[in-house]
Amino acid sequence: MTQSAPAPVTVYSTPTCPWCSRAKEFLRKEGVPFDVRDVSVDQSAAREMVQRTRQMGVPVIADEQEAIVGFDLPRLQRMAARHRRGPGLGLKVADVKDGPGVYVGGVREGSPGERAGLQVGDTIVELSGRPVACVADLEQIAAKRTPGQLTSMTVHRDGEPRTLILR
Repeated sequence: MTQSAPAPVTVYSTPTCPWCSRAKEFLRKEGVPFDVRDVSVDQSAAREMVQRTRQMGVPVIADEQEAIVGFDLPRLQRMAARHRRGPGLGLKVADVKDGPGVYVGGVREGSPGERAGLQVGDTIVELSGRPVACVADLEQIAAKRTPGQLTSMTVHRDGEPRTLILR
């Protein structure tokens, strides 16, 4: 499934900037979708960054509310809280109407759900060894999960149970 809208956060960076890499890794771990603009080769992005911040240094992490110059962890945490998606699995989900479980209606490209092999139409019945009866259960269990941590997920696909591994 392709993401139709642009990501809500833009990271202006260069390939040799270690703080840029840290900022991107932080956003990834927090489940925040972002676009990367390499200002070392994209003059338009460089002009946009300078116009917005009056600064030429990277990283610049920007959303519609603010532009953060440098790796400012407290501000990045607040920005991440504004843009964290759902339970952090990259899924559009709904309660199953005729029983326990959560119906998967969409899987965001590049998300932990896509990497695990989740498909539209799957029904999630277990995450990290805990039963998932409804969306609230999934969100509660997923919120306690450390991003990147391996864990199992049981889904029903075409009437058959399958175990997937989330990273």
